Amino acid sequence: MGNIKVLLWFDVEDYITPEAQDAWAGILRVLREKRIPGIFKIVGEKARLTEEGRRNDILDGLSGHEIGYHSDLHSHHPVSTEYLEHLGFREGAAAFEERERGGFADVRRITGSPVACYGQAGYAWAPQTFAALRKWGVPVYLDDHDQIALNDRPFWYGGLLNFTRLGATFHLSLGEGGLERTLAEFERHCESLADEPVGFISIYCHECDFVCDGFWDAVNFANGRNTPRELWRPAPLKPAGEMEQWLQRFGEFIDRTHSPGRVDYITTQQALELECSRPGTATEDDVRRLASSVDRELGFRELDGKWYSASELHSLFVSLLLGRELTPRLDYGPEQEAASEKTGDGDRLRVADIKTALAETAEPRVLGFGQLPNSYSVAGRKVSVLDLTCTLARVIRLGLRDDETVPLVEGVLETKRYARDTELWGPRWCIFPDQFRAPNTVRMSALQTWTLKPASFALAGS
Repeated sequence: MGNIKVLLWFDVEDYITPEAQDAWAGILRVLREKRIPGIFKIVGEKARLTEEGRRNDILDGLSGHEIGYHSDLHSHHPVSTEYLEHLGFREGAAAFEERERGGFADVRRITGSPVACYGQAGYAWAPQTFAALRKWGVPVYLDDHDQIALNDRPFWYGGLLNFTRLGATFHLSLGEGGLERTLAEFERHCESLADEPVGFISIYCHECDFVCDGFWDAVNFANGRNTPRELWRPAPLKPAGEMEQWLQRFGEFIDRTHSPGRVDYITTQQALELECSRPGTATEDDVRRLASSVDRELGFRELDGKWYSASELHSLFVSLLLGRELTPRLDYGPEQEAASEKTGDGDRLRVADIKTALAETAEPRVLGFGQLPNSYSVAGRKVSVLDLTCTLARVIRLGLRDDETVPLVEGVLETKRYARDTELWGPRWCIFPDQFRAPNTVRMSALQTWTLKPASFALAGS
């Protein structure tokens, strides 16, 4: 079994240009001939168009491939970042579920397949989407977005396994001369991943790339514009015969890259089965060892090949001090970044008061999942969840008794550095208004790095 795994995915989205349907059918035909699994992230409106057009050649051709969700209306305004930018994490998660559940259900119903992954439309990423996807049972986020990135590797964030911003990610471009350039890039990535236990190459394309000379949404929805449906215009088309050339080159690309024993094309669900970093129930000694690795800086930690997010560390520290089962739990990051109250007593806290605060503080919920509170009230004093988590680590590390005190540790969430801090998103995607800014999305993305940690992979049987 080869250590190089290829995720070949298609954002299937053009519900305006009729010829895009024929391109989709052609892609499926090539994959069937080559016996290669594709990952098709489908827009809800595209699925409905396919059903209404009775394109059974497409729907039947999806058998054996993986189905993903790519939003309900893609570039029709407001896109997800636009309508979520003004909402908090809990409120935004509920809003995304409300707006998107219909398209999600349609993709699942029309294809007759479970939805295994999700990727946002264009650059319309938002942290609130993760809670809704997790509720829907979608375990993988697959795309090429850079708001959260972890050393060019797959990672866990928001409760989902993320294949975004991998170092070995590229767009499959098959125009004149594109095949050889793409093959050369593929080989460079294979060489760079040769020593990895499992190395992932993420290759993406759109069905409309094969037939259109430009994007359908740029024609109708660019710069915040919503063209009325009756005035929608299709994308400009490539010259006659060029789609067939793209399909031929696509088949040749697969022939020249698929090498069983070296390179395997797989689905995200097969990739998920290779992930081996998820921890089970811990021992008291495990928790103490983890606590010994935390002082002022809080982030993900590794122990015996298993990775723990800051959120999971918090849950284990609380469980140990309250005598609960030591199973790490993923809670979402807090709504707001809070500051602890300062006092004149050397900022010391009694361990018994800390335990009381942990036991009595009501846990917020996000679509049924736990969320960290902004702060705790310890003997009437507000203490941020970050400072308290770092303080808990010190209590455990020192083995302090209930009647002893501990100085408050002012914590730093070190994982925030993996979130981009650029608020101006307009230039990143032509669909946004030019000056569109997303400061709230950026802020929340950093707070949700409480859930961030690396992913690790091993071949079956290794």
